[in-house]
Amino acid sequence: MGHIKYLEQGAFTTSLYYRYTKGKIESIRRVDDDGNFTTKPENLNMQNAFGAEFTGSYSIFRWWKQDLNVNFFRAITDGKNINEKYSSNTYSWFSRSTSKFSLVNSIDLQIRANYEAPQKTAQGSRKSLYYIDLAASKDILSGKGTITFNVLDVFNSRRTRSITEGINFFSEGNSLFRKRQINLTLSYRLNQSKPVEKPKKKLEGEE
Repeated sequence: MGHIKYLEQGAFTTSLYYRYTKGKIESIRRVDDDGNFTTKPENLNMQNAFGAEFTGSYSIFRWWKQDLNVNFFRAITDGKNINEKYSSNTYSWFSRSTSKFSLVNSIDLQIRANYEAPQKTAQGSRKSLYYIDLAASKDILSGKGTITFNVLDVFNSRRTRSITEGINFFSEGNSLFRKRQINLTLSYRLNQSKPVEKPKKKLEGEE
């Protein structure tokens, strides 16, 4: 259930949701008597999740557009089909913010920040996750080409940190999703113009 409010320079959306998942998939770790472990995705009984999402898009200036998404939720997971203790009841939230800047000489700059708060899992918990991406682009060749430079995970902070517990083990994990990635690309459009982002039109019945 959602509501959209259109403003002169943007829009704001609020929504409430409920999601029931049968056979919820989570990574389950098992350790044998010799200390060898395996981790693989398995189906839990179910998960009930409900929460609220807020999304906003606003042009602060003609050259600066800001997008923001925040999601608060509660998730109740039942994994008793695998082990009596594999269940969780967690409150958490995540957010994404994107700033877009239109600079001089047809240069566009974009900064995106992501954050996921800690949350409980069926076998333990996952700590917070955060990272920032950066991108810059410039039109060249009379608008037929675009050169783009981007940096994914600017600060090498996109680490998955978790605690996993079982009947006969306790482990802490700290893994890097991937190291900082730097890309330089060139695109050229043949017999077509650069796509223009059009303002979203109101749907019939929306206020």
